[in-house]
Amino acid sequence: MSSLNVRVPHAGIATLSRLSTIMCGVVAVGALAALMAVVWLWLSPYAVTSVLAPRLGLAWVPVTVDRSTLLVGFLVSMIPMSVLLYLLGQAYRLFDAYRLGLVFTDAAPVRLRRIGACMIAIALLRPVTATSLGILLTLDNPAGQRIVAIGLNLDDYMIAAYGGLILAIGHVLVEAKRIADENGQII
Repeated sequence: MSSLNVRVPHAGIATLSRLSTIMCGVVAVGALAALMAVVWLWLSPYAVTSVLAPRLGLAWVPVTVDRSTLLVGFLVSMIPMSVLLYLLGQAYRLFDAYRLGLVFTDAAPVRLRRIGACMIAIALLRPVTATSLGILLTLDNPAGQRIVAIGLNLDDYMIAAYGGLILAIGHVLVEAKRIADENGQII
């Protein structure tokens, strides 16, 4: 693929630039808020028992919140969080290029494909992470009170479906670029 960085001077680009400026801020604030939420959650045993445990289906089950459990829980939670932060970094770079008027670049489809792949990965990681955290939080419970809760929900499906859509759009843009390059050589 040839390197293509084209600034597009067009009235519609001004609208895209304004929207992209806003989205750069939204993405940056979202990344910071998500990371802060995970750190806050695992620094507070109260948050683990009152916020996380009920979301994992463990509202009425005793959970362990000692230091080692909090540390391992944080590390497990950081697996999907790292994918999310990478996704948001790609989105930020994509919007930043759009903000600058760099719309038809070689990087845009690559970033879209990465975003789509990350969304699919997050959709797959969410139930695995939730199950792992449920096991971790009840591992020290006596026999009969250890819980393995596997939850699948529509949110995970929708995240994967949108991720697949974005991934496909990224592939379509690569193919469109290839066809445009072939047509440019004919003339």
